[in-house]
Amino acid sequence: MMKSVVKPTVIGTRSGYVIRFTCPSCFKENSIVYNMPKAYYKESREGTCIQCRKHYTVLTPD
Repeated sequence: MMKSVVKPTVIGTRSGYVIRFTCPSCFKENSIVYNMPKAYYKESREGTCIQCRKHYTVLTPD
């Protein structure tokens, strides 16, 4: 049986085709780079901190 894992959410910002967010546990700034506009304009996406490797759901409001 699979477990239902809820990932913590963080708020990200858009600039160019880059989504930036700060990890709440280690305070490292991370970025997700997109080269396709369709994926860039989604309201939520999965992100991983590059320092502590924790997974987050990154929300980008309009």
